[in-house]
Amino acid sequence: MKNYFREREKQILTGVLILGFINLYFLVLCASRLYVQDLFYLDAVLIAAAAAAVCLDYRRWKKIPHIFRDDIRRHRSELERLLGKQMTDLLFTMEGDHEEEIRSLREDMDMLTDYITKWTHEVKLPLSALGLMNERNQDRELNTEMQDCIERIQQLLNIMMMSNKLKNMENDVKFERVSLDECVSEALRNQSYFLIQNHFQIGKNCGDTAVYTDRRWLVYILDQLVGNAVKYRQEAPELHFSAMRESADGVVLNVRDNGIGIKNGEIPYIFERGYIGSNLRAGDYRSTGMGLYFVRETAGHLGIQIKVYSEHGAGTTFELHFQNNDSYLIL
Repeated sequence: MKNYFREREKQILTGVLILGFINLYFLVLCASRLYVQDLFYLDAVLIAAAAAAVCLDYRRWKKIPHIFRDDIRRHRSELERLLGKQMTDLLFTMEGDHEEEIRSLREDMDMLTDYITKWTHEVKLPLSALGLMNERNQDRELNTEMQDCIERIQQLLNIMMMSNKLKNMENDVKFERVSLDECVSEALRNQSYFLIQNHFQIGKNCGDTAVYTDRRWLVYILDQLVGNAVKYRQEAPELHFSAMRESADGVVLNVRDNGIGIKNGEIPYIFERGYIGSNLRAGDYRSTGMGLYFVRETAGHLGIQIKVYSEHGAGTTFELHFQNNDSYLIL
C-alpha cells in the first residue's frame, strides 16, 4: 500500500487540491446562498467517489505485477483493459524484440560451446603427439620441463571441457551410488604427475563409504581441490582424505592439506567468481579465481554443501557434505 501511495502521490495531491478549490469557490462566490450542510454533503459525495476510484485503481495496480510475472500473452485482453491498447501494443513489441535478442544470444552461446568442445578435442591429438616425441628426448632436464608443460596443458583442457558443460550441467548429470574411495583415487591419478613431482605424502581413509551423486562431476570437484593443494603447497606437502558418516542420512568427506592456507578475511569470498585473494605460488603466480567458483557451482547442482576451514600458514580443510537422496532418486 505504501508503494501505491508513493507512485500515485501526484494524482492524490491533485485530487486534494481540486477538492480544496471547489470548497473555496463555493465559500467565496456563493457564500450568501450556500448552506454549510450542503457543502459538507458535497464534500462527502466527492470524497466517497474519490475513495471508490482509489480502491478500483489499487486493485488494477496490484494485478499488473502478477500479469508480468506470468506469460503476458495469456493476459493481453486484461492488459489492454488495465493499460490501454497503445501501451499494450508497445509492451508486446518490446517483448518480441527481447525474445529475439535472447534467442540470438543463446544461439551464439551454443555455437561457442560447440566450438570450444571441438577445439578441445582437436588440440588433444597434437598434444598427445608432443608427449610421445618428448619420451624420446634424451635431455632429462628439458624432458622434465616439457612434460610439466604438457601435463598442465592437459589439465587445463580437461577443466575447459568440464567448465564448458557446466552451463548446461542439468543435461549431463547421472546420479548413482558411487564409492568415495574410488572417486578420490581417480582424482589422485589425474593429478599424479604433479603429486609425484612435488613429493606429496598422501593419506586416504574413506573405507567403503558410498554416496549418491554424479561420479564424473564429483571427480571434477576433487580435481580442483587437489590442484589447489599442489598450487599452494609448502615444504613436505601432505594431502589427506577421510570420509565419515555424520548422521543416518549424511556423509562428510574431508580434504585436508598442509599448504599455505587462506587468510580469515578471505575465506567468505574464495568461491566468488574471479576472486584471486593474496596467495601466490612460487612468488609470481596468481590464480584465475575460477577454480573454486566452478567447484561451488558444480556442488550446488549436485546438492553438496561445502565448508572451508583454514589457518593461514598451516593448511586448509574442505568439507563436502552429502545427503542420502536415494529415496528421492528411486535407487
